[in-house]
Amino acid sequence: MPRVGWSMEQRAIVKRYTQFAAFFVVIGILFSAFLIASGNTGGWVVLVMIFAICLVGYFFVQKGKSGQT
Repeated sequence: MPRVGWSMEQRAIVKRYTQFAAFFVVIGILFSAFLIASGNTGGWVVLVMIFAICLVGYFFVQKGKSGQT
């Protein structure tokens, strides 16, 4: 059975979650920059965690676009 990709509703939900996540990514980056500027090494940890979560989300969306879900 061929896969045709995501339905319109699924794409709308992913778009909504992406906008929601983008808000927290911006807040997290600002918080991370504040921690790094104040000399706290935890800022780098927060920044790496944000990057890793974004990377996983990107690959999830790409997999869904190709119809492999």
